[in-house]
Amino acid sequence: MLGCQAEPFCDPGQTADVVEIWLDYDSSRCALPERMIAKLAASDPATRELCKIYGHYEKEVSFYQNFAGDDLPIARCFHARFDPETHDAIILLEHLAPSYSPSYSISVEQVGMALKEVAGMHARWWDGDFLKCDPAVVQLDDMDRWRSVASGVVAAIDPVQNFVGSKCETSIEVMKLYDQRLEGIVRFWQTRPFTLAHADFHGKQMFFPNDEGEGKFALIDFQYPLAGPGVFDVSRLLNLGLATAQRAASQTQLIEGYLEALAANGVENYSFDDFLIDHKLGTMFTQLINFIAVAQTDHELIARECADYGLDWKDVWLLRGEAMLRELNVPDFLCGI
Repeated sequence: MLGCQAEPFCDPGQTADVVEIWLDYDSSRCALPERMIAKLAASDPATRELCKIYGHYEKEVSFYQNFAGDDLPIARCFHARFDPETHDAIILLEHLAPSYSPSYSISVEQVGMALKEVAGMHARWWDGDFLKCDPAVVQLDDMDRWRSVASGVVAAIDPVQNFVGSKCETSIEVMKLYDQRLEGIVRFWQTRPFTLAHADFHGKQMFFPNDEGEGKFALIDFQYPLAGPGVFDVSRLLNLGLATAQRAASQTQLIEGYLEALAANGVENYSFDDFLIDHKLGTMFTQLINFIAVAQTDHELIARECADYGLDWKDVWLLRGEAMLRELNVPDFLCGI
C-alpha cells in the first residue's frame, strides 16, 4: 500500500465514531477496495459508557468475526477487533457507495424490500440451536441483561414525560409492566420461534440501490444481534420507518410480503396469528429501545438528524411507538402472559 487518507464524518454516529478511508495500492490487482468505512468506539464519554454497559462494541465485533458470507445482506467486513481492557473497538467495512441510506425518510417501497431481504436472513437461521451459544448474539434468557434494560426504561420514564407530557401514557404503562412482570415475559418469549434478528432494524442501518439501480441492499450496525423472534425486526422498522398514518395504510401488505418471503425461504407453519403474538412483543421491545435511547443518548443529535428530513424527533422516536402499542393493546397482552 502506498498510502491512505481518512476523513471523519461530519456528524458522529449515535453510538460510534465513523471515518471514511481512501486507500492507494501499489498493485492494480489488489483484492481490497479503494474505499472503506472505519467504525470506532465513540469518543463521547457518555455514549461510550452506555455502549460498555450493554456490550455493544464487543457484540458487534464478535458478530463480524462469527457471521460472514456474500449471500448475507450485510456490509462486508475486512477487520474487526475489540479490546476488553479499554473497550476500544475498530471495524473496517465495505464502502457501500453507490448504495445509499435513506435514514429516517425511508419509503414504503424500501420498507417492503427490507422486510423481504431480512425474511431470507431469518429463514436461514430459523430455530437454529447454535445461535443459543454464540457469543456474538444476545440471548433471550440473559436475565442480567433484561434486568439492566428494565432499570434503564424505568429511569427513562421521567425524561420521556418531560419531553412529551402525557402523550406516552400507554408506553409508560408498558414500561412498568415490563419491569414488574419481567420473569414471566422472559419465560414466555423463550417459547417463541427464534432466529438471528438484527434487533435495531431501521432506515439508518440500511443501504439501498440508488435511483439508477446501482448498488445493493445491505445492513450495518449489528451491535446487539438477538437470538429471538425475527418479527422484532419487522416491528422496529414499522415503528421508526413510517409515520403512523402511512404505516396504517400499508402495514397489511408489508406484513403479508414478509410472511410470504419467509414461506418462500422454507419457514413452515408460521401463521399470521403467530406473527401477531411476536409483533406485540416486538412493539414492546422497540419502544424499550426508544425510551433508553432518548433518555441516555444525546437527544439533540436525534432531533437534528430527524429535522434534516423535516421530521419531529418526538414523533419518530416516541409517538409512533405509542400509537402501535395502543393499536395492539399491548398492556392487556402483557397482563395475560
